[in-house]
Amino acid sequence: MSEYRLPLREILFVLDELIGVDTVSGLTNLPQITKDELNTLFETAGKFASEIFAPLNRTGDISGATLKNGIVRTPAGFSEAYNAYCEVGWNRCSANAKYGGQGLPQLINSALSEIWNSTNLSLSLCNTLTQSAINLIYHHGSDEQRSTYLPNLISGQWTGAMAMTEPQAGSDVGAITCLAAPEKYCYRLKGQKNYISWGEHDLSQNIIYLILARTPEAPAGTKGLSLFIVPKFIPDKKGNPGCRNDIECIALEKKLGIHASPTCVMNFGSNEGALGWLVGKPHNGLTTMFTMMNTARLAIGHEALGIAERAYQQAKSYAQIRYQGKDDNNKPLKIVEYPDVKRMLLSIKARLEAMRALCYETALSVDLSINHPEEKIKTLHSNRVALLTPIVKAWCSDGAVEITSTNIQIHGGTGYIEDTGAAQLYRDARITPIYEGTNGIQALDLVKRKLMINDGFDMYSLIEEMRQFDGVLSMSSERTICAIRGRFAESGAALSRTTSFILNALKSEKKTAEAAATPYLKLAGIVIGGYFMARAAMIAEQNLSNGSGDNDFYRSKLATSLFYAENILPESSSLSLAATSGAEAIRYMETDYF
Repeated sequence: MSEYRLPLREILFVLDELIGVDTVSGLTNLPQITKDELNTLFETAGKFASEIFAPLNRTGDISGATLKNGIVRTPAGFSEAYNAYCEVGWNRCSANAKYGGQGLPQLINSALSEIWNSTNLSLSLCNTLTQSAINLIYHHGSDEQRSTYLPNLISGQWTGAMAMTEPQAGSDVGAITCLAAPEKYCYRLKGQKNYISWGEHDLSQNIIYLILARTPEAPAGTKGLSLFIVPKFIPDKKGNPGCRNDIECIALEKKLGIHASPTCVMNFGSNEGALGWLVGKPHNGLTTMFTMMNTARLAIGHEALGIAERAYQQAKSYAQIRYQGKDDNNKPLKIVEYPDVKRMLLSIKARLEAMRALCYETALSVDLSINHPEEKIKTLHSNRVALLTPIVKAWCSDGAVEITSTNIQIHGGTGYIEDTGAAQLYRDARITPIYEGTNGIQALDLVKRKLMINDGFDMYSLIEEMRQFDGVLSMSSERTICAIRGRFAESGAALSRTTSFILNALKSEKKTAEAAATPYLKLAGIVIGGYFMARAAMIAEQNLSNGSGDNDFYRSKLATSLFYAENILPESSSLSLAATSGAEAIRYMETDYF
């Protein structure tokens, strides 16, 4: 696999010029960070990732995690890499300083996550789950639970895992049967959980499971679920790992990708029962678990971004060294010089840049929803995060699959051979549209829940923000900006009218709205991505006009934004048509016809 190179200029462009890291730097509870400090931070992270994480990506894929006599071993070098990662403090960047974190903005942590995911998705997934567990316990745990678990999770000495899925209960969470029987100070859990990422491993001293289970008196369905902390080793009075809990990994799933990440089948309570402690209120477990799930869903968007960046680097590197055919002067041609290869590379680059902006902008809203001094602004960004979460997860993960597939296509036959590593990127990316709620579920979440908040107000507010930006675009007479403006206006109008259609359908014919959910989410992703690309183009044009320097970078930004406008934004018309008119066939088709 080609060598990883930190895309520092691209990261800093989004943070500093497009989004504005100054918006959060210095807010309540957030430190002031200078541009020089940001440069140093990312350069150090890139060096660490390329030297420590990246070399293990391919070897980990080949050897995979193994299970023998109930003990899971990660591939050679993973434990040492994880320990080095924790010793430097990369795992503590955005965690609360009260419990040992560094308290950096989530915006900066998101950019760092891209780096870890680019270099080794399997290994970085372990910390992704731990950060999600930290977020859940911080918001819903008792004072005792916070003081017991957060310092150890934040330090990396302990890791977190989410245990929801059961053999009969996948997306249908209400079918969970894992039983939690109450005792004087705790509960005893009995049940099997499947597809538990990093459910057992040799990286940390302890593993903390967040488990959905049902108490004996609980009502049926999701309303009867409660959430429990179940540690692999029960903490003693000093908070150190004590006795082994009644927990066992009985199998590792054989998967298409992320081979180095152990995906476990776990038995809880094979004997006397696994001891667990209730988090929050009884029968409110699913609501509580959504804190962890939504954190993980945003993180999957960053996983998709990271692996897409890695595929782009590999594709452009190969296209610049592979010769095929000759030009009119009989000189060998690099394949990057062929228009169709340029088209494929531009399709990757444009989608990737839109994904990065979407992920970072959403992270910015996370920071503002927590740290802004005005409650009105906090609420605005809290609702914005809720609206964008399913789009970040689904649109970016679909993009990662498309981008890694295009990477293989650019490689041609050699991309289909495992030795190049292109196939691994595709295999690893393929899980992202599936776990933490399939992308179909994300689409339903967007349409049936998030869009319904305030009767579509949050989406209409975003659309209005995009309309107002049209006024900024209208101030430029530059030909490229004018072309982008026209496509952007058309796509914004498509999103607006489709949003109105969906909201009306939800009131009268919900099945129609459900059938339209996936094309609607794709439409929203493409148009919102187009908004960021149009903003990037305007910044590039202004810098070129002002003679600010770095002309090649800004010309590239203009060309990429124009490609997005002319080749990706037009999809909004067909997606709008599919969402508003495509449900009839779905409703007409009887299940017996398949």
